[in-house]
Amino acid sequence: MKTLRGRFLLSHIIPILVVIPLAGIALIYLLESQVLLSELSDDLTERANVIAEAVSDQPELLKNPDLAASYIARIELNIEGEVLFLGSKGTLLATSDPDLGEDIGQIPEIDGLEKAVKSIPSVVVHYSWSNPSGTALVPVSDVNQQLIGVVGVTEKLDAAASQFGDLRRLIVLTILIALVVGAGFALILARRLERPLVSVTDAVSDIAEGRRTEPIAEEGPEEIQNLIRSVNALAANLRSLEDTRRKLLANIVHEVGRPLGAIRSAIHALRQGLAEDPATRDELLMGIEDEVVRMQPLLDDLAQLHGQVMGKVRINRQAVALSDWLPPLIIPWRAAALDKGIHWEAQIPKDLPTITVDPDRIGQVIGNLLSNAIKYTPEGGSVRISASSSVDEIRIRVGDTGPGIAQDEQERVFEPFYRSQEPRRFPQGLGLGLTIARDLVEAHGGRLEISSQKGKGSDFLIILPIEPD
Repeated sequence: MKTLRGRFLLSHIIPILVVIPLAGIALIYLLESQVLLSELSDDLTERANVIAEAVSDQPELLKNPDLAASYIARIELNIEGEVLFLGSKGTLLATSDPDLGEDIGQIPEIDGLEKAVKSIPSVVVHYSWSNPSGTALVPVSDVNQQLIGVVGVTEKLDAAASQFGDLRRLIVLTILIALVVGAGFALILARRLERPLVSVTDAVSDIAEGRRTEPIAEEGPEEIQNLIRSVNALAANLRSLEDTRRKLLANIVHEVGRPLGAIRSAIHALRQGLAEDPATRDELLMGIEDEVVRMQPLLDDLAQLHGQVMGKVRINRQAVALSDWLPPLIIPWRAAALDKGIHWEAQIPKDLPTITVDPDRIGQVIGNLLSNAIKYTPEGGSVRISASSSVDEIRIRVGDTGPGIAQDEQERVFEPFYRSQEPRRFPQGLGLGLTIARDLVEAHGGRLEISSQKGKGSDFLIILPIEPD
């Protein structure tokens, strides 16, 4: 059988087919050989002893075949089984057993006869499934303890064999019932095991063929439930990747289409003759250049994301004295904030430690946070950056007084391509900046955390570990 259900059924039925019949055979053998045959042996011996005791007072019966035959004829109706008289040499004198009638005057082939003619009582039981039998031979001695003959009783256990036949049929019936019950339980268990496996198989097939798959109900044994959880997690990840891909394409179309539309309009205007006016031509060319410049961060973010996905982002660690490195890094952002009419605050202590980081990557993270802070803080607001240190970590905080981020969106802003529902927050771009920033910080063994209240601004905290010397 190739199916799991078939093999499960076989695993339950085969032990029944093997174990129960063997147990039944062993039980019948023990009952027949240890109980029935033991009782038969004792009973035959008792009957033979009774006849031998009676014959010992009439020794002539074991010397005269006619007298022996006459005596057997008188007692055979009162004795169960067949009676036989043998001489001191083992010669058959008389018997009520028709199977031994032809051996009169001869030494018959009877098991135990050799022991009996040596004055040793003998009981021999023949065990068979269809026709068990037994023979008891008791030697008879005279007053001088001289052997004068042997008395024997034989019996075939046809009635007992019939009773044990009923027992065997009962055992066979029990085996058949056990097979039916075992197969029923096995079928129920196999179906309960098969159902979740079929669901998992169908779900995996749907995933392989690119169809969206709903979560599978967790049922069955613990191992199957673990498998279902893994498949559900795989399906969820694939759905997330598919959603991410769709968002990526939509964002790229939007972000690339807008500047390309402006560039195309400018080119069309130049072709219509506006290029002859130097001032207009310069204005259009400057607009084209501005749109191309605005597209550069988009390409940088995509390249950065591709590198991280492919595992090609390398962290070039080197010793960086933060107190000397941070002030020059934030000067351009201070100028951008002041140009927009935003109050600038910077608190960079002179005694910050030296840490081992990739200055370009951490500079990219700080630049992204300051760029967002300046972009979304209105004129008259403030942007602040501060740094502090403890025994084992560095903290760099970037805050603003912009529109803030709702509580339910604060973790989602780190998801790739996520766009806030707040109309004034993250209205443009691919939504990759914070995703890349967090990945870069975590690549250094640190954390990027957010604290924000809607309408009251946002704080982003970079936490970097200080590696021991």
